[in-house]
Amino acid sequence: MTFIEFFNYAVLLYFIAMEAQLLILAVMSYGALRKDRFASRFGRIHDMLTSDTTPPVSIIIPAYNEAAGIVESVRSIALLQYPRKEILVVNDGSTDETMQRLIDEFELEPIDTPYRPRLDSAPIKRIYKSSLPLPLVVVDKENGGKGDAINAGLNVARYPYVMATDADIVLEEEALLRAMRHFVENRSATVAVAGNVRPLNGCDVRRGKVTRVALPRRPTEMAQVVEYIRSFLGARPAWSHLNALPIVSGAFGVFQKEAVIEAGGYRTGHLGEDMELTMRLHRHFRKQRRPYRIVYAPDAVAWTEVPTNKDILRKQRIRWHRGLMQVIREYKGMLFDPRYGIVGMVSWPSFVAFEFVAPIIEFIGWVAVPASLLLGILNLEIAIPLMLIALALGAANSLIGLILDERFGYYNRAGEAWRLLIYSLGEQLGLRQRTVWWRVRAMFWNPRRKEWGDMQRTGVGNLSADEKVSA
Repeated sequence: MTFIEFFNYAVLLYFIAMEAQLLILAVMSYGALRKDRFASRFGRIHDMLTSDTTPPVSIIIPAYNEAAGIVESVRSIALLQYPRKEILVVNDGSTDETMQRLIDEFELEPIDTPYRPRLDSAPIKRIYKSSLPLPLVVVDKENGGKGDAINAGLNVARYPYVMATDADIVLEEEALLRAMRHFVENRSATVAVAGNVRPLNGCDVRRGKVTRVALPRRPTEMAQVVEYIRSFLGARPAWSHLNALPIVSGAFGVFQKEAVIEAGGYRTGHLGEDMELTMRLHRHFRKQRRPYRIVYAPDAVAWTEVPTNKDILRKQRIRWHRGLMQVIREYKGMLFDPRYGIVGMVSWPSFVAFEFVAPIIEFIGWVAVPASLLLGILNLEIAIPLMLIALALGAANSLIGLILDERFGYYNRAGEAWRLLIYSLGEQLGLRQRTVWWRVRAMFWNPRRKEWGDMQRTGVGNLSADEKVSA
């Protein structure tokens, strides 16, 4: 066997290993979701609404040039069914009308309040409070990046639990209640709970609430719906069950405030601040051999605007991959280190192998394997079965993801199931290759360059699906 033959077979076997790993996680996620559903149904979460022992939560919304959706986001947070909460919007030196819209809509007034920072952040210019019967505080500060903004919010937060979210998020009414259930079940060990994030595009939103769930019309947005379903339901429940969840999404995560401060807060200027903090919490508690839990709550749902066109999607995926590269560089010492348990021995190595290495191998494979087939270098009796196995496993993963999503019952309109099925199977042709190329491009960059990650939001949730098409 020549080196070229060996390399091509290795690429095909890598694809099979990657899809097989995803299939195993999906099967484990099915069991974890069934268990969580039972606990949620009989956990009497609504008793938390009237209980004096329900822990209060500070909700931090970092905002940079989020004028298009900041008002709807605050309204969504205000509608949350939760007995004690405060809403903290941190305006991170926005250059658009974000601050003015907050002042006008919520009748903000400046207040004098003691500020004793426990975490470093850019200077605070002023702190405001709403004169309406709304527990809203707005921190106006100089620009320092998303992590810096959340650190400022942590310094101002009054309550022992904090929820970090994005300014374009619309939360379901019981989302926080369902997330906090996991803290109530085990207050001493639970340090973080990750929520379930879904694309908002195509849905109707009225005054901060999703009034109708529907699929978007544009192919770019539809493909992302399939990606989110597979990512948040196909793997995270399994990693959560093993207490090896590698990321608590920055769009919706609840933390024990002291645990975050003890670990050093958010990393300023980091492109993957949510994954970086999650990995740091794992490392911090495992080094100290203290019992802890980082949990995924699939029924705690937040809706987020996803990129509406190829250019915005490209920038987002390049930024995500660069953030992953930073985290891998900083936590490479955890790889295959038994001190970190399943995180160090299983979840983190698999994340590196199938998230970071995958685009490199896939990109080379798309060139090498077809070229070798055309030149007659590969043995078709071996190569073709391997390719069919890889495609079959990929299709199985997509189908299982849709099956797992059925229990939530969001996409039950006529034709929606078929559209999801078509996109999940056809995703392998087009978007996947495009995304891999963007991730390869992401590897050529200057790590000293800092970015906030502005996605040029359009406020897609403010219009109905039909209105958006005609607009």
